[in-house]
Amino acid sequence: MVKKSNDYFELIKKQTAYCVEASDLLAKILCQFDKNSIIDYRKQMHEIEHRADDVHHDILNKLSTEFITPIDQEDILHLVQIIDDITDAIDEVILDIYMYHIERIPDRTEELSKIVNRCVKALDEAVAELKNFKKREVLHTLLIHVNDIEIEADQVYIEAIYELFGSNTNNKNLIGTKAVYEGLENCCDLCEHAADVIEQVVIKNT
Repeated sequence: MVKKSNDYFELIKKQTAYCVEASDLLAKILCQFDKNSIIDYRKQMHEIEHRADDVHHDILNKLSTEFITPIDQEDILHLVQIIDDITDAIDEVILDIYMYHIERIPDRTEELSKIVNRCVKALDEAVAELKNFKKREVLHTLLIHVNDIEIEADQVYIEAIYELFGSNTNNKNLIGTKAVYEGLENCCDLCEHAADVIEQVVIKNT
């Protein structure tokens, strides 16, 4: 009996679906922030991150016994690790809010969370197209879109930090808010990193 090959494109898409779920929750939390709900927020986000970890480990287990994969195993490993890092980074934003006792969310936080959400969803669209990597035009356009959103995030992050250090906020709030801003910007950086890996896969295989 011939062993059925694993569909790694579908498994990676399952991973990014959890990224989308986490970024949706992140945007909801930061756009409707309630300092009294931070414990519940942490629990909800951690549950998503835990399910995402299960998918990540499932992919690694499958790869450990697979001899033939649609793209190089090394590329799959690299990509799934970055995608796992995205979910972790989103989770860490909520953890920072908890650790730094942040009680009020600045306006730029809401704006950045929406950009993160768009960036993650753009990556998810690109991953859905990854199975068609030999027809690179559509995938290339989707990857450019991820990079464009990351550039937008960089600009908002720069202005957010500029405004933060130009304000009269106390040191405690400054440190905490800066950590949250950096965490949100890191989410988009990781999406761009994943897009770059996908672009390299396309170049190697076409």
